Amino acid sequence: MYDRILVPLDGSPLSEQVLPYVRQLGLGLSTPVTLITVVTPPPPSVGRDLNPSRHYHETVEHQTEHAAMNLDAVAADLRARGLSVTSSVLCGVPWDAIVEEAQQTPNTLIAMSSHGRSGVARWWLGSVADRVLHLTTQPLLLASSRSAAGAVHLDRFNRVVVPVDGSPLAEEILPHVTCIGKGLGLAVDLVMVIPTGEHLELPGVPHIHASAFSESELGQAREEASEYLAGLKKDLLQQGVSPVETHLLHGHPASSIIDLAGETPDRLVAMTTHGRSGVGRWVLGSVADRVVRYSVDPVLVVRTAESRDAQSKAARQTG
Repeated sequence: MYDRILVPLDGSPLSEQVLPYVRQLGLGLSTPVTLITVVTPPPPSVGRDLNPSRHYHETVEHQTEHAAMNLDAVAADLRARGLSVTSSVLCGVPWDAIVEEAQQTPNTLIAMSSHGRSGVARWWLGSVADRVLHLTTQPLLLASSRSAAGAVHLDRFNRVVVPVDGSPLAEEILPHVTCIGKGLGLAVDLVMVIPTGEHLELPGVPHIHASAFSESELGQAREEASEYLAGLKKDLLQQGVSPVETHLLHGHPASSIIDLAGETPDRLVAMTTHGRSGVGRWVLGSVADRVVRYSVDPVLVVRTAESRDAQSKAARQTG
C-alpha cells in the first residue's frame, strides 16, 4: 500500500510526537522512512548590513546545517529500532515543499504532527498541516500534539475507527484499513452515524428539522445501515482483518466519530475526505475537516479518487 513514509520535522519536540506512530507503521508494514525539514530563510536584510546577500546565504547555510544535525539524530534513533531511514533538508515554503516531495514517490504516506508552535524551521504546525491536508493528493496521517490536545496519549494505536456512510467515496478508505489492520494487527471499529434533525447536511440544504422525517423512515434507515455495516464487516473478516466491530450512532457525524475514538487513547481514525456521499447524507470534506481539527487521536485522511482527479486537473490548468 505504501512505498515510503514521509515525515516532515522542524526540530521541535512537538513535531516529533508523530514518531512513535511512524515507528509502528514502518516496522509493521516494512516501509522505509524519509525524514525532511524545510528551511524557510528570511529575506535578505536591507538595514545596516552592508552585504545583505552574504547575510542571506549565511542564514540559509546555518539553518540547513542545524536542521541536518537534528535529522541525523532522529534518523539514528529510528535505525537503531530497526527502520530503514533516509533524510534531507529542503528549502522553500514548508507546505509546498512537503507536497512536492511526497509526489516524487508513488504511494507515499505523509505523517506529521499538527497544532502548536514549533522550532528550528519556525513552523506553525497547525497552519502547515492544514495546508498540506488541502493540497496533497497523498494519504496523510496527522497526530495532534499532546500540548495542544491536553489529553493522555499512548505511543501506538491498537484499534482503527473507520467512519463510513454507505457511499463508494467513503469506502475508498477500506484498502488502507485492510493493509494497516493486517500489518499491525489492529482491531477495527466500523462506524456509521445517522444524522438527525439539525445535524443533517444535504447539498444546498444545511439544516433540516427532524420533523421532516417520519419514525418509519428513520427506522428503515437504521435497518439499512445495520445491514450495510454487517456486509462491510464480513468483507473485512474475509480479507483477514480481525476483530471487527460495528457501531451505528445518531447525531452529529464529526462529534460522534470523535467521541467514539476518544473512549480509549489507542485509536486511529481513518477516513476519506471530499465529495458528497450516500446513506448517511454526509458532506465528507466537512466531516473530515472537523475530525482532523478537533480529534485528539491520530487521523489518517485519504483523498478520494474523484477529488484527486479534480485537483490534478485544476493544477494542470493553473500550470
